[in-house]
Formats: sequence, structure tokens, C-alpha cells
Amino acid sequence: MVQSLLNHIQGKNGSRWANFLRNIGSENILVVAIDAAKYTHKAMICNFYGDILVKPFELDASDTGFKKLKQKIHQEKEKFPYKEVVFGIEATGLYYEDLVRRSYKEKYFVRILNPVITSIERTSLLNRSKTDNLDLMAIVNCLIRGRGTSSPLASGSVRSLQKLTRARRALVQEKTSVQNHIRTYVDYIFREFQGKSIWVHGKKERVKPFTDMFGKTSLYIMRHCLHPSDILRLGKDGLRKLSIRENLKLRDSAVECLLDFAENSISQAKECVQSEQILLNMKLDQFSLLEKQIKELERKIEDLFIKTEGAIILSVPGIGLVTGAELFAEMGDISDFEHSGQLIKMAGTNPIIKQSGDRRPSHYRVSKEGRKSFRNIVYQTGKSLATNNPEMKQKYKALLDRGKATRQAYIAIGNRMLRLAFSMIKYQTLYRTDEENYVLLDQLNKKLHSASVQYFFEKFVSSTDYQSA
Repeated sequence: MVQSLLNHIQGKNGSRWANFLRNIGSENILVVAIDAAKYTHKAMICNFYGDILVKPFELDASDTGFKKLKQKIHQEKEKFPYKEVVFGIEATGLYYEDLVRRSYKEKYFVRILNPVITSIERTSLLNRSKTDNLDLMAIVNCLIRGRGTSSPLASGSVRSLQKLTRARRALVQEKTSVQNHIRTYVDYIFREFQGKSIWVHGKKERVKPFTDMFGKTSLYIMRHCLHPSDILRLGKDGLRKLSIRENLKLRDSAVECLLDFAENSISQAKECVQSEQILLNMKLDQFSLLEKQIKELERKIEDLFIKTEGAIILSVPGIGLVTGAELFAEMGDISDFEHSGQLIKMAGTNPIIKQSGDRRPSHYRVSKEGRKSFRNIVYQTGKSLATNNPEMKQKYKALLDRGKATRQAYIAIGNRMLRLAFSMIKYQTLYRTDEENYVLLDQLNKKLHSASVQYFFEKFVSSTDYQSA
């Protein structure tokens, strides 16, 4: 009697795979392992028992390569009437995605494997080497053991959000790098522009002319009159006239600070730093462009995210537009998950627990056996909530009091938000809190444009509530 149970040790994914094997029969399955790469893939064809039918061979990463693979599969099916072809593809960079889409299009059964799982499988072979052939063997062994997932790749709004949010994060990282270069060139031209130490009543204090190094006023001066000689030449009256003409809103305290720092500067003469000024202006142009691109991306992210079911998490204090969109995009379709713990494991933020006999379980660091991009946004989410969400801030302080390190506490808060987000999205429920000062409309106005706020109310609350608010 064939049993069809839904309590597999690997959850819903394991149950589906077990039912697939029962219905098809393991002897009727042809296994195709593919090690994806940028230019040349490598493949191997076996039966489900691990017998190699076609030794490892190369195929180019294009349509001609896939046709070659189909031809070899067809030749093996002519020798034995296999009912189903199972593709095992390791999720390597972005190179595996086109293979997966093409395989789905050809009606093949596809299993996507986490690189961490195949790495562990290679270790179990008691071989420290890493070659394409060993990778293929590891993929086959993983398939035989039921590893991997048959979940389709992200598509539609989720895929677009993934691309846009990841692109924005890359631009932000590039912007940070450019800012560091700007600081370096400023040090060459006017060392004290970023501030200097002074002693007040025997105590050292750091004084800066500008609170925001990359604000409008500071950026203008860096480009047009950064050198101490330029500041002294303008003087107090000149700086004030410049402020009025360019609408810089330069305060008297900043003017006095600049003049004092310029008069006592140890910077080189202006003619000695001409090359640094040229390079600085180029970096300022790059910084301006990156700022513009980031703002454009954020507007597109808002327009896309607000129309998804995941936008409901914007009702949580401390979850901004970009953070919420990135978290939802990395979560993807949650319909295949039975509980939020599976999401935490996919992010690799689940703690490693060790227990033996009657000893108390020991909690070590997080596993990191998941998607790095997902793990990063979980950490950033926890960091934001620990600062901007009153309830989460209390829990964060409680974690610190228990001896947790700051980063551990951020991860714990991030995992807590994952559980909350899973529930809110699955059941489409708004954030609930006992905080007296919490007002949904106020929260949304901080994060969204007015048209998006109205759309949020119409989708998740009601247009009547929006009008009354």
C-alpha cells in the first residue's frame, strides 16, 4: 500500500519530493547534474541509483549547449524508457537562473541546490579537492538524498524588487566608497575642514564647521573655495554674501569656525594641491550622480512595493520603505513555507545549537548557511528596529542585559521581525501595538508619498479610514 504523508522530516518540500518518487518510481528517473558557470557549463547524466550513464561533459552556456544536453538525454531515454528527467542545478551566482527557466520551459523536473549543501556533500566524500567532476558527484548525491527545492525562481514584482533593492544597495556601497575618497582629498587641501580637536577646561572636544559633511553648503565650498587661502580671501563679509547668493544658509558660527581653522591651517599652498582639487571635483560629480540614481531607484521601489502584499509591513515603526521592500523581496513567495523558522533558516540567521545527553543546549553563532543578501537585510532590519521601534528597543536592551553582544542582539531582533512579517503578510494583518503615540497615518507619511499613503489605506485598511484620518 502506497502511503502519502504530509509530515516528512524535511517538511512540505520533503513531502512533495517523497510523493514524486512514489508516483514515478526511482527506477524510472533520469538524473541530470549541472554545474553552472558563466561561459561553459558541465553536466553528467546518471540513473537514480548513482550509476553514471554519460560521463561529465561540457556545454556552452547558450541555446546550442542546451540543445546538446537535450540530445544526450534523448539518447539515454531511447535506451531505457525513463518517465521523468530530474535536473539538479546548484544556485551559483546568477548563472544558474537561465538554466532553471529553460529547464522549466522544457517541462523538466528541476531541483535547485544550495551551494552550502553541495559543499557539505563534497566534504562527506573525504576529499578536500574541489573540481567540476566532484561538484557534479555532490549534486547527484544531494538529489538522491532528497536535498534541494523545486520552488520556482522569483518572478513578477518580487523579482523586480530583488533587482532594484540589490542595485540600490550596491549604489549605496559605491557612494560610501566615493565619500571616503572625498574625505581623503579634502584632507590634502584643507586638513581642518572636517574638524579638529580643541581643549576646553582640560578636556578634548572635536569641533566641526558643518554637522553634515555632505550637505549642500559643505559640498559647494568643497567644489568652489575649499583651500584656506580662498576662505581667508573671502573673509566674513564675502562668506555671508556667498551664502545669500547661493542660498547656502551659512551660520555665523560656521563662518567664524571656518575663518579660525583657515588662519591656523597647516595645509600646503594652493598651487601644490591643484591635482587633488581636480580629483576632488571629479569625485563630487560622481557623488552627485550616485545621489540622483539612488533617489530614482527609491521612487521606483516605492511605486512597485506599495502594490505588493508585503507593503503591509510598512505599518511597523522602524521599517522604512527601502528596508521593508528589501526584506519582502528577499523573503519571496512565502506560500511554500509552513512557519517563519524556515525563513530564518533560509537567511542563515538561525543559531547553531549543540546538545548531548542531559546537558543543557548550547547556542553558538548563527549558521550562515543561507543567502548572504537575505542575512544582511535581516541584520539591518534588526539594527533599525532596535533604534526606531519602542517595543523592539526594549527587547534589544533586555538582550544586552542578558550578556548578548550588539550584533547578536541585532540578529535576534531581525529574526523577531521575520516572524512578525511572515504572520502579517500571510494573514494580511496590520501592526498591533500598545504604544499610546502610535498613529498609522503618521508612520506612513514618514515613509511614503501622499499618493502611496492613500493607496495603502485603500488596499490594507479602507478609503473611509484614510479620509477620516
